[in-house]
Amino acid sequence: MRRVPRAAASPAYLVLLVLVVVGLVLRVKNNNYGLPYVYNVDEGSHFTARAVAMLGGDWNPHYFQNPSAFTYLAHFAIQLRFGHGAIDHFKIDPTSIYRITRTVAALLCTVGVVAVFWAGRRLWAAGAGLAAAALLTFAFLPLTYSRIAVTDVGVLAPVALSIVGSVRVWEDGRLRWWLLAGAGAGLAIGFKYTAGVVLLPLAIAAVAVAIRGGREALPRAAGGALLAALATVLAFFVTNPYFFFEFSDAHRQLSAQATTAGDFGKVGQNTTGLPYYLGTLTWGIGWVAAFAALAGAVLELRRDLVRGVILVACPVALLVYLSLQARFFSRWLLPAYPVLVLLAGAALAQAAEALAGVATRARAGRESPDAPRASGAARGSAAFAAALTLLVAITVAQGALAGVRSMRVLGHEDTRQSARQWLVDHYPNSLRVVIEPGVPARYYRRQGGLHGGIHGPKAFVRGFAKHQAETRIQYPSLLKPAYIDAYRKTGFCLVMTMSLIEGRAEVAKLKPALAYYHALARQSKAVYHVSPYKAGAKPVRFDFDFSYNYYPSAFSRPGPEITIYRLRNCKQKYGKLNENEPLPGGIS
Repeated sequence: MRRVPRAAASPAYLVLLVLVVVGLVLRVKNNNYGLPYVYNVDEGSHFTARAVAMLGGDWNPHYFQNPSAFTYLAHFAIQLRFGHGAIDHFKIDPTSIYRITRTVAALLCTVGVVAVFWAGRRLWAAGAGLAAAALLTFAFLPLTYSRIAVTDVGVLAPVALSIVGSVRVWEDGRLRWWLLAGAGAGLAIGFKYTAGVVLLPLAIAAVAVAIRGGREALPRAAGGALLAALATVLAFFVTNPYFFFEFSDAHRQLSAQATTAGDFGKVGQNTTGLPYYLGTLTWGIGWVAAFAALAGAVLELRRDLVRGVILVACPVALLVYLSLQARFFSRWLLPAYPVLVLLAGAALAQAAEALAGVATRARAGRESPDAPRASGAARGSAAFAAALTLLVAITVAQGALAGVRSMRVLGHEDTRQSARQWLVDHYPNSLRVVIEPGVPARYYRRQGGLHGGIHGPKAFVRGFAKHQAETRIQYPSLLKPAYIDAYRKTGFCLVMTMSLIEGRAEVAKLKPALAYYHALARQSKAVYHVSPYKAGAKPVRFDFDFSYNYYPSAFSRPGPEITIYRLRNCKQKYGKLNENEPLPGGIS
């Protein structure tokens, strides 16, 4: 008897397999972009470098501003592929290692797609699960961060599992659902601390169960809650053991991180919290999907108030919390995405059922009474499949087109790599050059492969003002025209500007910084320029999302717009600065 439902479900699993393959290709193709000299600063300093360092035998990440689950997975993948030799390999040419860690992120997102399908099938039916899986496959924000070796997409699968557990705690109540909700939450927190908001639906379910059952239900509800709490702590401990072993250090780092996020904004980001995060949904999952998620929330609240509150609690609470911070990052909303696509998938499935019913009745009315008829179930199933396919295709089109377009963009050379190569081709090592902080530290190393080694003079000597921490974020607020004469005095005659930095000054309307750029243009000759935009396309105004994820169609290659200026009346020098040659603010 069990073969019948399995056979009936097989088309759904075939569609899921297609989604997994297509989604994985979108994520891993061209994932060597920018390497070896250009990569996301977080994937370098926060995760990949620490994963490589663990090969030395110390499993303590010594970094707790983000959880360690992704770092450990990246470490295992690197060790499996390269062994202990990855340490030296990473110093010389990290390209293949970054490809491995970026692939780990891609696989985590793909696991999230499968988990969302399972969750949708459990909470509604296979159609809703497939719709949700398709939405997550092509949603642009999860797609973007599964091409970068960072932790964020790791929350997708465990959040989906935890939400199923919380809903089933209310509807079923067996201990296994308490266990699933707690363990899923612990794993999610193991990738992203703010994913702890997924415990709120479980708390709501626990309170609702206790109220519904009265005094007699309290012992069982308390036992379930205790089991869930233990599962949460255990799952978090397994993925982040040194958070407990080095708790004082972890607490200190988290407190500093919370203060920075809560009190210090980003230069060039003027949008306030709630409008910003709601705006990211219009491209993060797409306009149609966002409205479908809202429709799904309304439908669930009307169907069963407690079930609906359990489902919407996580995204609403996270949205409120993030909107109260001083800094805003689109990826911080990713823990809500599994619930959003599940709600959207459920709405699309219900809409498809309604359309299928209309189509079936209309077709039945047109048929001759003497004509042979297919069974009502077969006709209805085919109509539902066709309607759902159409609705899902319309909903994912925005993200799918952007995903393919950005994949092609990443297949071209980054403008920062092109600019670096121009400097290397035209100047000897140890060049004193002011390069704005839109590149990682490796950008300054001299070229050299396996035979060139990593020692000796660097390709460039850094020269830019650094008055405080968070220079990449605050750098435009430090600039002033007086710096240009300081560059001349120390022989930094070349200045590389990037739209990632100058654009922040323009958006924030920083008068000293704008005066600096105007003076630089007047007192210099532009000797090199490279643009990431298509010929004739309007340059994209600086944006903390679009300037990095290449969502706008204007991009033809990754990277910022770059100009290298040669200062007039300046004698170019080489080598490290002497103690009597300080730059404004010191040397980074």
